[in-house]
Amino acid sequence: MENNKEPNNTQIMTLSVIIPIYNVEKMLRRCVDSVRIQGFDDIEILLINDGSTDGSGIIAEEYAATYKNIKYWKKENGGLSDARNFGIERAEGDYITFVDSDDELAPNTYSPLIALLQEHPFLDILEYPMLQRPGLRDETLFNPGNHLFRDALDWLAYKGTEHCWACNKIYKRSLFNNVAFEKGKKFEDILLMALLIKQKPIIATIDKGRYLYHYNDNGIAATDKSNGLSSLLDAQLHLVSQLNINTRERRWHRVYMDMLTAQLYSYQKTGKIRLAQQHVSLFGYATWKDTLKAMFVNTIGLERTCRLFGRMKR
Repeated sequence: MENNKEPNNTQIMTLSVIIPIYNVEKMLRRCVDSVRIQGFDDIEILLINDGSTDGSGIIAEEYAATYKNIKYWKKENGGLSDARNFGIERAEGDYITFVDSDDELAPNTYSPLIALLQEHPFLDILEYPMLQRPGLRDETLFNPGNHLFRDALDWLAYKGTEHCWACNKIYKRSLFNNVAFEKGKKFEDILLMALLIKQKPIIATIDKGRYLYHYNDNGIAATDKSNGLSSLLDAQLHLVSQLNINTRERRWHRVYMDMLTAQLYSYQKTGKIRLAQQHVSLFGYATWKDTLKAMFVNTIGLERTCRLFGRMKR
């Protein structure tokens, strides 16, 4: 990876790991231990108890009393975004990352990431692999590979808008000087990326390390019975509104097709169309289903495509 923005240096860089906590007493030790044993010293772990009513707070206090690099705060319940913002305000590291308290890290995840950031200090965001639902039949690995993106649209087009998770990335602390997670919003990760993209960050991806996302039956995603796909589409539309897009570019078409998927499912629930009609390329998609959707959008239009796929789903 070429560095043509800043000179290389070998300064030690502190990483602040922010872990919001809410009623996860059965999973919290697994999470904190996976971060604590990462194998490099210059790390602080911030445990933010967001008004838990179970024994999570007691466990977190024990960790803070035992390990000098683990800090603990208790606050009134304000939701995931509020807890993350609380942690950001108190983080002292040069870099920030997030771990949800029902998830964990694979061993030796952070060391190669920090080494890369030390070697290339011009990087603003570093993204690494995520294993979703580990150990289950439908476990899925997202591996972004090794790439450097100096343009946010290139990054979005590479794998689509669905990898805008907050947790499988390390960020320069300075990106959050005037940025916070939006409270009370669904898909707050995507909305955060919209704010970060305004700063024109340089983004890199790496195939080392692994964030382990465990599906939690009592988590936000599982207990959200509202129209989640409409919220996803709203967040995606807000994200792309921050980009200077030439709609004739093929890379934009790949982003559009990701939003089309959310639009199709949203239409089944609401009967509303939020996405603009777009003539799209028929080439360069990851699956034949996207190519088929593109053909329908081009020939019969967006609204009729939504109706057609709605009938097919039923």
